[in-house]
Amino acid sequence: MNSEQPHAKTGRLVVVGGGTAGAEAAFASRNAGWSGEIILLSEESYPPYHRPPLSKELLTASSAFVAPDPLKGAPLYDRKNIDLRLNTSVERIDRENRLLQLNADRSLAYDHVILAVGGHARELPMLSGFDRPAPNVHTLRTIGDCTRLRAAFRTGRTLMIVGAGYIGLEVAAAAIESGQRVVLLEAAPRVLARVTAPVVSRFFEREHTDRGVEINTETTIERVSLDPNGAVDRVWTSDGTQYPVDNLIVGVGLAPNVQLARHAGLAVGNGIVVGEDMVTTDPRILAIGDCADFPSTIYDRRMRLESVANAVEHARRAAATLTGAAPKPWQLPWFWSHQYDHSLKIVGLSTGYDETRIIDDPGSRSFAVEYLREGRLVAVDAINHAAAFRSGKQRMSEAVHT
Repeated sequence: MNSEQPHAKTGRLVVVGGGTAGAEAAFASRNAGWSGEIILLSEESYPPYHRPPLSKELLTASSAFVAPDPLKGAPLYDRKNIDLRLNTSVERIDRENRLLQLNADRSLAYDHVILAVGGHARELPMLSGFDRPAPNVHTLRTIGDCTRLRAAFRTGRTLMIVGAGYIGLEVAAAAIESGQRVVLLEAAPRVLARVTAPVVSRFFEREHTDRGVEINTETTIERVSLDPNGAVDRVWTSDGTQYPVDNLIVGVGLAPNVQLARHAGLAVGNGIVVGEDMVTTDPRILAIGDCADFPSTIYDRRMRLESVANAVEHARRAAATLTGAAPKPWQLPWFWSHQYDHSLKIVGLSTGYDETRIIDDPGSRSFAVEYLREGRLVAVDAINHAAAFRSGKQRMSEAVHT
């Protein structure tokens, strides 16, 4: 974005954020030739870890406590001379003096910064206006969130889930496996409505309802009541139904963490605005991953993507920018979800498709949907069909890079 970006490969690089993007950026920068200091700051008390299992196998683990699976082993930080600092948050960026103001009244000088600050779970207004947070209302973003939710899982309890995207459906599957009653509310006419075709929605709706999930589409929460302890004990929905609930989880999407960048005077759109080089409007500050609003040459528009693959790609591109290396070509975005014994893999973005092709029989539990726009393949959903995923990814990649 800014041609003044230096390629000194020295000085102090501070990576803010201990998720996949942040950890990958620290190691990718070192591997690309950054010879100066690299400091990785994380607000959490655990070293960077894999987040996808939080809504899947970690929720159904039988032991009282399950430590998250680390992205990098502790010895590797020492070997690569990466200074990992946990329980450390950045409260303000002083661009003029190149200082990060940290929690506990500390400060840290920098030469370059990579913001890998991710996002936070969106809230529902009717659940966030209380004097104090309801103890049985959950979101799922960190290992702490996962631990609290898993502790609340009990056979025979009622869990209400708001939002039938990937997270909502994955949590529903985990809750059913733990013996709970699950009520799922979705404002759209079908589950996964934003990302899949109706045939895929119908498949997953059937799989969940067959296992006992009560799915209510085109339904929202109208109001709630609290018990004497401040917990939500009853929910009234837009279709006139009332439900007693033991726990409620909100899975209605992610909002990018842009406050730090905005207060520092950086450009903010649907995330922190960066160029193809991941550089913000300040040449010494880059932004990557879930928080970054970047220009996609594949789709010829700005976008923000939430996926592990995107986080890794951004991190490596930022490392190339800092060290003056040539970045690899942009890759097609891809995503995955696991529900019960089903694997859903998606490559490409189906937005704006005008035709679909179904590969094999959806009734067989192994099929795929190809999405086309003006005759061109733009995305593939593969349900338990690895061959269709690989084939679609290869064909689209060849079309993009030729």
